[in-house]
Amino acid sequence: MLNARPARQIFPAEKGNTPVSEKTGLLYAVNEKAPLIIVVVMGIQHVLLLYSEITLLPVIMGHRAGAPLEHILFASGAAGIASGITTLIQVLRLGRFGAGYTLFMGTSAAYMAGCVETIKAGGFPLLAALSILVAPIEMIMAYFLRFLRHIITPAVGGTIILLVVMSLAPVSIAEWMGHHGHPFYGSRENFLIGLSAMCILLGISLFGNRSLRQWCPLIGMAGGLLVSWSLGVLDLEKAFSYPWIGTFPGSWPGIATDLKMEHLPLFAVLAVLTVVNGVQAIGNSMAVQTISHREDRQIDYQVIQGTMYGDALGNVITGALGTAPNETYAENIAAMKVTGATCRAIGVCGAILLILLPFSPKISMAAVQLPTPIFGGFLMGLAAMMFPAGLELVFSHGITHRSGLLVGISLCVGLIAESGYFFPNIFPISVNVFLKSGVAAGGLAAVLLSVLFRLTEMKGYATRIPAGLSNLRLLARRVKEAGEELDISPERIMKLQLACEEIFVHVVTGENFEGEKRSMVLRINELESGIRVEIIFGEHLDDLKNVEIPDNLMHADPSDLDQLGLALFHTIVDDFHQAMISGRTYIWFKLA
Repeated sequence: MLNARPARQIFPAEKGNTPVSEKTGLLYAVNEKAPLIIVVVMGIQHVLLLYSEITLLPVIMGHRAGAPLEHILFASGAAGIASGITTLIQVLRLGRFGAGYTLFMGTSAAYMAGCVETIKAGGFPLLAALSILVAPIEMIMAYFLRFLRHIITPAVGGTIILLVVMSLAPVSIAEWMGHHGHPFYGSRENFLIGLSAMCILLGISLFGNRSLRQWCPLIGMAGGLLVSWSLGVLDLEKAFSYPWIGTFPGSWPGIATDLKMEHLPLFAVLAVLTVVNGVQAIGNSMAVQTISHREDRQIDYQVIQGTMYGDALGNVITGALGTAPNETYAENIAAMKVTGATCRAIGVCGAILLILLPFSPKISMAAVQLPTPIFGGFLMGLAAMMFPAGLELVFSHGITHRSGLLVGISLCVGLIAESGYFFPNIFPISVNVFLKSGVAAGGLAAVLLSVLFRLTEMKGYATRIPAGLSNLRLLARRVKEAGEELDISPERIMKLQLACEEIFVHVVTGENFEGEKRSMVLRINELESGIRVEIIFGEHLDDLKNVEIPDNLMHADPSDLDQLGLALFHTIVDDFHQAMISGRTYIWFKLA
């Protein structure tokens, strides 16, 4: 049991360890460079996928609430600029703000009901003020993420992704049918347009080669446009009447400063929606990490923190610009999984286009006025392709009775909420807002169940061990005490001692500790699925999961033999995790 050093190759697969494997569908990983033509085309198709939703949601909110037309028009244009700025922050990661991955931001549909009520009470100025005031809530969630590491589990994150997929279905159906009152609403033409876009997208994704799959979103939309043109549905004459370059219409609504006590319930509604939006950001951050690397990696919780900080900062930006709050978009994650192109340059290109489009009325109006059945069929196909990402997270660490019920109950709650018909007239607005959002209701149910499971965990043992090799005997005694207290068999106590001693040696060897950092927290809990061990240490550690075994031990270098202790460790543990959160290293695993 010697010093750990940076890993070069993952230890061969054992129970609970996933071997490194090339993701054949990935063409350009997050840190790789793609050809300029790929960057530009992919950026354009990402923007086409989300631009109408970004700019139309503020219009819908404003019209439903009876806001002044000049404020509605300004909010629509400002939404594109805000989305571009916040997307840049997420992609480039400015300090602690942002994910560092190609994660697009845009107007949040989850806030719809709360925003409408807020605009009714005080217009867009009140919405701007409350959007800024609720932003610190998500930042606080991110800062204290270390306390949520056993609450926001991969099962919870995967469930939220599945809820997002479910929420896309009614949106895609509404877009596919067309707008009420339109001559083609619910017509055979709209059905064929949406069907063509969906079938082309799924067909190329299922049967196309790697090179063709990266173009399937663009080809699917082009196919839908061709069918709509042939059926006489495509009409861009209104867009041609706008100038190529100009400012978007309307006037800035300002920010309300005369807040009153009657605004407190509205603040509470937006605050709870911000919490749910933060949980959704966690799920999307997990999803984008899983598709953006060639090798399998554990979830990086510092990336999740950055995503949430960036999401919260986005609410400040949207408030300052006088538009609706934003969120991380899952649709683009599904598109990247299909195309295999996840490099940051694509996100930067898309963000710049989002910022520039409001200043080109002709192009932005053409994007908004494309036949909605194209987007409907397209979103339905993306929802189908995004489903496996949620399932992969849910099943990544196995399914127990409790985690299976968590997924089932949360999805049922989400389905009920998404229907919009669950006793809508008997609940106050603070509750009714959740009954109109499957992601909000189901996500909150998943988090609450996870908290309940955490509070009702079986017996546990916790201790603090001073850092130093001289305390190995003390560690062994404490582990034995824990085993006896938890009624663990002598054989498993011995395995537990071996595992804890190996980690302890890697923690304390080769470093000089001072003050409070000269200790390691050890927690041992009895769960439904077995014995879980958690070790907390206030220093950065090299990755202890990825180890290399020399082919020939007789001719191995001394440095190669350093890894043998960790190799033994990985044969006796399951479900190993290591995360750096808020300056502390957290290691947790289950005894095999």
